[in-house]
Amino acid sequence: MAAFTTARPHCLADIGSGDGNTNTIVSEPLEGNDRQGGQDGSRERPLNLLDLPVDILRLIFKEITHTNDLTALALTNSALHNLAIPLIYSRFDIVWPDGNITATESKSVDALTYGLSTLCLGSAFARATRRTAYPISRTVGKFAGNEYAKYTKKFSLGNGPKDWVEEYMITKESGKMLGTLVALAIAKMTNLEAFVWDMPTGVLSDIFMALGSLGEAENDGCKLSRVWIRWHDNSDQLVASSPVHPSMIGAPAIVPPGSHVTPVGIMLPSDARHPAPRPPVSYSAYHCEYPTFSVLPPLKSLTVLDIDELSYLDEMAVLLERSKNYLRELRVGIAVKAANKDFVQPWDGPGLRQIDHRARWPGESIIGERRLGGVLGVLVGKIYDIRKGTVATLAPKRALAEVPVGSSPTPSLAPSPSPETPVETELATHAEVVASVKETHNGAGHTVDNLDIAPRALGKGHTPIKAEKSGRPRNSRRIRLDGKLKLETLELERVPLSMQVCRSAFDWSALTSLTILDCAQHDTLWKVLRKSCQPTPISTGTNGSTKIPSPTAFQYQLSLKHIHTDSTTPSLIAFIKETLAPNTLETLFLQDRKRGSSPPAVQLDAIFKGALKRHRTSIQKLLLDSSAKPSAHPAPVGENNNRWKNWVLNTEVLTYITSGRMPNLRELAVSLDYKDWHTFLQRLPNISHLHSINIPNIADYVHPNFEPKELAYQMTDIITLRPEIRLCYIGIGAKCFEILESRDTGSRKKGDWNGGLADDAAASAEALEASFDDDIAELVQDAVEDDSATEEDDDEDESDDDNTPTSATDPDDSHTEDEEDGSDKDGEEEEDSDDDDDDDFVEPNKGGVKLRLREILFYDDKVAVFKARHGRL
Repeated sequence: MAAFTTARPHCLADIGSGDGNTNTIVSEPLEGNDRQGGQDGSRERPLNLLDLPVDILRLIFKEITHTNDLTALALTNSALHNLAIPLIYSRFDIVWPDGNITATESKSVDALTYGLSTLCLGSAFARATRRTAYPISRTVGKFAGNEYAKYTKKFSLGNGPKDWVEEYMITKESGKMLGTLVALAIAKMTNLEAFVWDMPTGVLSDIFMALGSLGEAENDGCKLSRVWIRWHDNSDQLVASSPVHPSMIGAPAIVPPGSHVTPVGIMLPSDARHPAPRPPVSYSAYHCEYPTFSVLPPLKSLTVLDIDELSYLDEMAVLLERSKNYLRELRVGIAVKAANKDFVQPWDGPGLRQIDHRARWPGESIIGERRLGGVLGVLVGKIYDIRKGTVATLAPKRALAEVPVGSSPTPSLAPSPSPETPVETELATHAEVVASVKETHNGAGHTVDNLDIAPRALGKGHTPIKAEKSGRPRNSRRIRLDGKLKLETLELERVPLSMQVCRSAFDWSALTSLTILDCAQHDTLWKVLRKSCQPTPISTGTNGSTKIPSPTAFQYQLSLKHIHTDSTTPSLIAFIKETLAPNTLETLFLQDRKRGSSPPAVQLDAIFKGALKRHRTSIQKLLLDSSAKPSAHPAPVGENNNRWKNWVLNTEVLTYITSGRMPNLRELAVSLDYKDWHTFLQRLPNISHLHSINIPNIADYVHPNFEPKELAYQMTDIITLRPEIRLCYIGIGAKCFEILESRDTGSRKKGDWNGGLADDAAASAEALEASFDDDIAELVQDAVEDDSATEEDDDEDESDDDNTPTSATDPDDSHTEDEEDGSDKDGEEEEDSDDDDDDDFVEPNKGGVKLRLREILFYDDKVAVFKARHGRL
């Protein structure tokens, strides 16, 4: 296919024909009056679509969002094909069907394999295929330049049914082949911006190296900014691997009696000792994928969920150091099976460290799984040092322990930083040497880490460098690791919190979104933030040399707009009330899943007074849920099954929410009492701006069988009577419905208001008013004509009277005659009017818009309250 090119701005388009010839279409802007008249006659014909400039055509095509429409345009001709292909392949999304849907027998290969084969097979394969199919034809222009992978900006593999997804585990042959195909395709995606792997199948190291290779782009640089990884259960692979050190099999953390919690973590008693660390392992005996995150370029958004190995955290620390000036979103989740392992818990003690600076890759680490500060301490280990007295010493050379055979590939040189810049050791490849650490102990028993970064090169048959016996090397420099991550979004799941790391390693003034789910020490975090982030009064004047603070104006230090937690405590409500500026909170998702059968620590009235009323004009998304977390083993009937009733909206709160005092509310998820159900329906027009609603439970329902669809129909009836209501998605119980507008020409979503129900109602009203005006005008015109005719008759009667002799006339006779004539005319008019009414009768709303319900799955990707109801990342 010939390329769609422009010789100069907005002027020339080359469209290849089927016989190899090229037709040139000129559509340049008119220049001068001499060309406007079309003297040559070439512009007399009307413009066609392909006569438009290329830039205009691209803008038109960007408005087409449906892939089927783009595909149809691509099959029209080669010019539209070149415009549609970049949009068709801009996103590669694999969405799994429902688990109850069986695979079609006609297709033995799924869409995932088909799509990857298209991206992996380049134009060379297409040209070879063309030559084989048509050996006589020498033209393969239609297949030239179809490198579709270069148009891909987002690559996403979603999660699906467990039985289907398990076929692609990296421990199986099909999973290995899938990873290889993805790596080959990603290597060609030079414009890739987002990579999402949400399948818990594992990610091959080949894929990470392919992502890392995107950072070597020479033209526009690396565009990759977002990576989302959900890890798999690595225990099966760990058991199968051989040999396996006992410490590699994670066991629950055992905290000795007498231990206490410090701001850093768990401090053991003086007579207790931490387990001995495992020795280094060779690369062949390593049970995890390597390299992973350490080879990625700097990112703006990083999400790693279901982490069950410490090595992933060690490599994430390298990436966080490289991305510390760019990273804005960080999401970290620990797997359920690993929640009680040693490396997850925050520890404190004189012999513990955050990371092993000497280790060139995770297999060389010899500091054990109990880390200073736990998960957060490891992640910020190359940015922030928990030990305030810790100083990093930079030296040109450093002792290096002997590397086990096959433990790591060849490292690259690490340049020494300048004295003016902080230490930023970036790994260009997965085997670059970053640092070495020397431990000493001061008089107080605290650990002092002397970080020595030495450029060194090791060949295949290298000789270990002998350790230096002298003290501090010459020309050394001392640098503190006291950096901060300036995040805008921080989401943590099952991550025990270290208060020292939370307070000092994150810039809380830049944070706008915070999610804390099933994290130990969460209540302490709200207390620490409430104490350290109190608003300060703003000075309004001076009294001599002293500034006078204003009693009403305050300077707030935090700019949080989104809060989601699954454990609501009084400290959280006090934090929201005292440290956030009024009417600034936009998203509030409060759940209460961590408590037992005891009453909730926070009542609904406290939430209403401390959070809702204070931020009523800014809240856009609200979720209140006190139900228990779903368990694999449901509790017996009557036990913890009615916890959701603790936060059922009472009449006062429901009346407030539906009064219109929350004008920006778009999504709502609450439980109701059936006695207030009709009150809610009657007040639904007051919140016409609501887009989505989820009612998981209704207390004291009158019927034994709960019918969500019947309740949804009642809401639809209200929307039919009040078309200005913009409600589109309704979740009731375990069912979700979408409101659709049914037309003669098809159906579309209720939420699309361009030409929607409200517009149709307005148009019908305008049409009715216009019709009414026309009828009035006709009546007035008829009246005017009748008046003029009457005046003419009167004039004629007067003229006739002058020429007629005077004679007596019986008035009764004339009146009777006129009355009879009038009665006959009236009867005829009534019959005509009846006929007209019968002919003009129209069925109400005929050809208009009717609403109907369609049962769908919960749109977690589109509606935030639907996704948040799960209480997980």
